[in-house]
Amino acid sequence: MYFECPICKKVYNYGQLVWKCQCGSYLNLVQDVKFSKADIKADKLNMWRYDEAYPVKYNELAATYNEGMTPLIDIEFGGAKPKVKLDYLMPTGSFKDRGVVMVVNYLKKYGADFITEDSSGNAAASVGAYCALADIKAKIFVPAGNSSGKIMQTAAYGAEINPIEGTRDQVATAAQQFVESYSGHNWHPLFCHGIKSIAYEIWEQSGYIAPDVIVTPCGGGSLALGIIRGFKELLENGEVDKLPRVYAVQPKNCNPIVRYFNGDKSEFSPEPTIAEGTAIAFPVKAKEISGQVLSTKGALVDLTEDEIKAALKIVCKKGVYIEPTSAIAFAAFEKLIAGGQIGKNENTVIIASGNGLKAAGTVNEIMEG
Repeated sequence: MYFECPICKKVYNYGQLVWKCQCGSYLNLVQDVKFSKADIKADKLNMWRYDEAYPVKYNELAATYNEGMTPLIDIEFGGAKPKVKLDYLMPTGSFKDRGVVMVVNYLKKYGADFITEDSSGNAAASVGAYCALADIKAKIFVPAGNSSGKIMQTAAYGAEINPIEGTRDQVATAAQQFVESYSGHNWHPLFCHGIKSIAYEIWEQSGYIAPDVIVTPCGGGSLALGIIRGFKELLENGEVDKLPRVYAVQPKNCNPIVRYFNGDKSEFSPEPTIAEGTAIAFPVKAKEISGQVLSTKGALVDLTEDEIKAALKIVCKKGVYIEPTSAIAFAAFEKLIAGGQIGKNENTVIIASGNGLKAAGTVNEIMEG
């Protein structure tokens, strides 16, 4: 098990406090996963029942909420009957806990005495919570002037909030000055290995099969990458006989990975979007995400703001209270059903990634609009 640069192929030892290559690229964790149904730890009613497939094991954890095993429910939506993975019911209200628990525990085990992160949303809250549980210091760098509920949640955990004037990239640069403690979820190689737990859960909850389709929001792309990684491991170990087609979804207002996927090299000027969790203008893994999604025979999809709002209004009235970022996946599912890319009778899972309580004011405005 080791870290490898996808660009220059330089290798780093597992256990190093490293999150990017000397050449400037992100790193991937290379892990030979051997896993079967018999390896499930039935006494763990959480994501750690699959820790045989993880780089970090349950007995190594300094901080855990026994996270995971979120419900997989049936609803009627878009003229079909998809299943919905309720990851907005994770401990801090988003799927990010799956990756953050892996990264924070790795950093603590190998000597980091505080954690830095750049975020204005769910990742900030998650890092704040896990650092509070682990009794280590967290410094969260955010865009100046940001006063969202997610930042208030982060501050409540006791994290130090550091407002930075300038662009979102400048916020990241400020956090990355703390080289050995940086836990940036779009960079750290352990993050996707926590996110892949969602694939293992969907597999077991589906009766130990892979669904036909998974539809997920996409900002930096960690959720799509984690889902695909998990199902590829299951496929390689003979536990499923196919990969689900993965559709990763962005808003048209900020769709750099969709543009990369489609070979669109025209001028790109990102605009604000209500799907704020996907608003990453320069994702570091655009090429990898595009290739991995293509390997499943899925696609990158984008939606208008009106399409996102319309889907949110419907899905909330189905009893699923999500933030607008999550609604983008439902909007895409409806559009893909209508266009015939997804069959009405296909076994489809939609990822509900973030809690509506995180953006209650925005959700209320949309519902009343």
